[in-house]
Amino acid sequence: MKHQFKFNPLATAILTLLCGHAMSSHAETTEPASSITNQQLKQSIQDAYPGQSFFEQYYVDKTAPEAQQHFGQELSSAYCQGAWVTPISPDTVAVAAEEATSTVTADYGHYNPNGDSVLEGNVVIDQQGRQIRADKITIDQTQTYASAEGRVQMAQAGLLAQSDQINYNLKTQQGDLHNSFYIAEEQHAHGMAEKIARTSTNTLVLNNATYSTCPPEQAPTWKIQADEIKLNQETGRGETRGTKLYVKDVPVLAVPYFNFPIDDRRTTGILTPSFGFTNDGGVELAVPVYLNLAPNYDATVTPRYIGDRGPMLEGEFRYLTENFGQGQIWGGYLASDNKYNDEDRKDFHFLHNWQINEQFNTNLEYNYASDKDYFADLNNNPNSRTDLNLRRAWELNYRNGIPGLRAQLKVEDFQTLDPTIPDEDRPYARLPQFLLNYKTGNPQGFQIEFNHDTAYFKKDINNLEASATDLNSYEPSGTRIYNDFKVRYNYRNPWSFVIPEVSLRNVNTFFDKDTQNALNQFDSSSETKSVTVPQFTLDAGLTFEKEGRFLQTITPRAFYAYAPYQKQDGHPNFDSATASINYDQLFSPYRFYGHDRLEDNNFLSLGLSYSLFDEVGLERIRASLGQSFFFEDRRVTLENTADSFDTESRTGPVVSLASQLTENLNIGANAAWMSDGDNAQRDLHLFYTGEQGNLYNVGYINRRHILNRQDHYDQVVASFIQPVYNNWRILGHAQYDLDNSVAREYLLGVNYESCCWGISVYGRSYYNDLDDVSDHNVKPKRAIMAELNLKGLGSFNNKLASLLENRILGFNRTNQTWTQR
Repeated sequence: MKHQFKFNPLATAILTLLCGHAMSSHAETTEPASSITNQQLKQSIQDAYPGQSFFEQYYVDKTAPEAQQHFGQELSSAYCQGAWVTPISPDTVAVAAEEATSTVTADYGHYNPNGDSVLEGNVVIDQQGRQIRADKITIDQTQTYASAEGRVQMAQAGLLAQSDQINYNLKTQQGDLHNSFYIAEEQHAHGMAEKIARTSTNTLVLNNATYSTCPPEQAPTWKIQADEIKLNQETGRGETRGTKLYVKDVPVLAVPYFNFPIDDRRTTGILTPSFGFTNDGGVELAVPVYLNLAPNYDATVTPRYIGDRGPMLEGEFRYLTENFGQGQIWGGYLASDNKYNDEDRKDFHFLHNWQINEQFNTNLEYNYASDKDYFADLNNNPNSRTDLNLRRAWELNYRNGIPGLRAQLKVEDFQTLDPTIPDEDRPYARLPQFLLNYKTGNPQGFQIEFNHDTAYFKKDINNLEASATDLNSYEPSGTRIYNDFKVRYNYRNPWSFVIPEVSLRNVNTFFDKDTQNALNQFDSSSETKSVTVPQFTLDAGLTFEKEGRFLQTITPRAFYAYAPYQKQDGHPNFDSATASINYDQLFSPYRFYGHDRLEDNNFLSLGLSYSLFDEVGLERIRASLGQSFFFEDRRVTLENTADSFDTESRTGPVVSLASQLTENLNIGANAAWMSDGDNAQRDLHLFYTGEQGNLYNVGYINRRHILNRQDHYDQVVASFIQPVYNNWRILGHAQYDLDNSVAREYLLGVNYESCCWGISVYGRSYYNDLDDVSDHNVKPKRAIMAELNLKGLGSFNNKLASLLENRILGFNRTNQTWTQR
């Protein structure tokens, strides 16, 4: 006959024995979440030892009723066919052992205040959030030494352990657990240890221990085995000695010593190595070493070897100050590159951010590279982009102070990596630039806005010997002051809007001394350029709705802009470009990005938009059609020379179409025509995402060359993710340049994912962003890369996911669907 005891001193002592102080700091609890717990535990006690049957008791099919009950949701079995179901849910929070009420049941119990106390026969100790089972528990007279034996099981918050014997000193919190098996539900992990010794309150030492996140098989896909694993809660670190990585039963990697974190704290150690192969570098191997120098700064030093180029050193330093912000410094150095004329290759970067207070923040950025090919040749981050101009800037920003006021002061310069780039194609330095925007009033009524932009633009003049008839060959430097003052009234209601606006814009340019000296020999009045232009715009529209099975809306819109012509010949162009052609641009009075020109306008744009929504909210159709009509020629241009586009009386039609054909399929298209009927640009894209992690998208874009407005562009892009069998899938991406009949990038890979391990192997052929693909002597870079991910242990290369995220539209969402299916 089983007896029940209300025996708190003994129960508390035993719970302290098994749980320790580290697990008894919470003050709230919830009930254990599984009706199958007792049955499984009883079965486990009856089963023969050792622990294979112990593991199998708690590893169930995700579709089984007990799994659905434990997790409280429908779970599929494709990604992880099984799941650990421990007696007490990981969400359970236990109260402190010394404060909890315990219920003890056993076939036999004897308390002897003058000797050993014994509980024997199916001993069960229940507390809120904890449970202990054993065949026999003995505690000495002094309540100091305790011993539990006979398939001792402890369950708490997703953790379950079983040992055949435990000896423990309750006062020193030291003891030994023999032949232990454990399950960690949240980490999907399990393992065993021949001996677990608690050498102090905060330190555990595991001897001859294993760890794996694979299903409990006789030979799991992978496991690690160590002669000793030391876990120190005080330092937050774990140390292993004599560690081997096994794939099935085959040892593939041996590490004499390994240091790893068991919490969020940082420490010095070797990080995960990376490896790969490229056609222009050969075999690559990098071993990063992390240096925890202080609580507020650290460093990572990465020795790297590239087979065909030689040894390289990369480093990163991060810091956090108490009152002056945070930043990082990073770079690399390769001496005498064997494949780059034995030149030294190097780069250096510095970034600092400082939130001074609620209103002010500042940042400093500096970038340097030794040559234009550095990032393509040596940067092993597949997401990196090769910029022609590297930015160097300091900014001071103001906002959240005076309502409606934002301001920025910055100094900005660039390093142009290609020394053959002519002056006119290099960006100006801003030494400095001050920007201000102030907006006040009612967004639904009368509103006032002021914008200011003052900048000193500097560019070295290297062509002072140019002919007097070619003034445009000069690259002038000077100060540009831009102001605009706007007054508008925003009238809006559910069925219409009317927004009239009046503005006054002014640009003053003052050439610096070097420019004056260069230009005065031809034009003595070239010291200052000034122009002021008033402008009026009116934006109005109506919205018509029709309800029924579908919700339909029609919105006609009219936009008129007028600004008189002011001669601006001879004015410099510091940072302006012509706006692209699209539907939204029809309803803007600004033909240029930048403040070097003040447009002359006298045109009317008409547009019509239509939307159709079904009963579930999908926008089955969205269509827009618009066109501009000009009442005068546009005489202000960036190049000071008019072209046929500026003398046309109208644009061609501009069309935008989109449709959510289903919840998974979207299609869209845009097109713009010239007034003579020729197509100026068009694009088409189709995007599909399936419920099982499949994805397909394709896009096409074509732009006609328009002098001083847009370059010719004709490319098609496609990508896909296709599950093929079980947890395997194929991934691909392609970008094809129709102009030059060449593939700018191909990517094809195969990927396997499970809750135990994952592997990806892919090949990639691509051109540097700065490569001239029309030159047949320029060859693409080819790489074969591999990523092995042992779930719960780490990965040897974690860059494939970020590469796919950057290349494949919708990858993140599809990947989440795939791994959670």
